[in-house]
Amino acid sequence: MGDGTTGPVPESTGAHGADIPVSPEVLALRDDITTFFRRLRKERADHKLTPSQLQALAHLEREGPMTARVLADFEQVTPQSIARTLALLEDGAMVTRGPDPADARASLVSLTESGRRMLIEDRERRSRWLAEVLESECTAHERELLFLAGRILRDLGASGPAPGGRG
Repeated sequence: MGDGTTGPVPESTGAHGADIPVSPEVLALRDDITTFFRRLRKERADHKLTPSQLQALAHLEREGPMTARVLADFEQVTPQSIARTLALLEDGAMVTRGPDPADARASLVSLTESGRRMLIEDRERRSRWLAEVLESECTAHERELLFLAGRILRDLGASGPAPGGRG
């Protein structure tokens, strides 16, 4: 959350090299989103998986079996980083590797039933917390605004802002 201070506003280099002023409201929004996600992460199920491991499992659930390289691209991490993540998930029986019919040199990573159950349990716990806090702390109007903001944030996260605006 913003600290209310004023002063020079930092600038960032946006798309096409243009300097874009970063308002205090933008800085506060970033901090607010970070605070919210930290709190939501605390509500994870009783397991030892890291957020990056959970995200890898979620990609496998959503997209189906894929090579480690494709998963690394989805996760926007290096192949070495995804290899470490997958090794830990494989040790925990959350994923398995099998032959890739399209490329004999590669293997496909698949979500196991244990991994799927872990994701479901984790999502249910976080969803229950979110439903409870929205009901107890927000008005109906605030909930509607949050649902709208969520869709906007999803769109921004999926593609980034278009040069010159959302259009």
